[in-house]
Amino acid sequence: MSRTALSLFMENGMDIILGLCAASVTVLMFCWAFGAHRRAVPAGWTLWPGASMLTCVALTMLAPLSLGLFVRAAMAPARVVETFNWEAALVAVALMALAAILGPVLIRPARSGARPTVVSAVAAPVATA
Repeated sequence: MSRTALSLFMENGMDIILGLCAASVTVLMFCWAFGAHRRAVPAGWTLWPGASMLTCVALTMLAPLSLGLFVRAAMAPARVVETFNWEAALVAVALMALAAILGPVLIRPARSGARPTVVSAVAAPVATA
């Protein structure tokens, strides 16, 4: 039977490593979405209500998932120690490094300059005296 990356996590119950992976993916996804929404000219997909909503829902689901896995691992530390797996730990370390390196890069467009001012297409009425 072939082993997939997900089976490394699920068959051993390594909650701490899976929690670290979920937290890293959450950070990467948040930095990407924040940078896309807050840059000077927002990305095209941010104007679609469905795409923005799907991103928010995914972040809302991933953050509590990682927190729940951390709590579950803290409740049974002996199980975490006895089911430790180096392959899965290396995947988690790689994802954490990726989040630490790419996070600031993905958020940089939001910090590079102010948003353009919105000009109304409808002219305001001019008061005449």
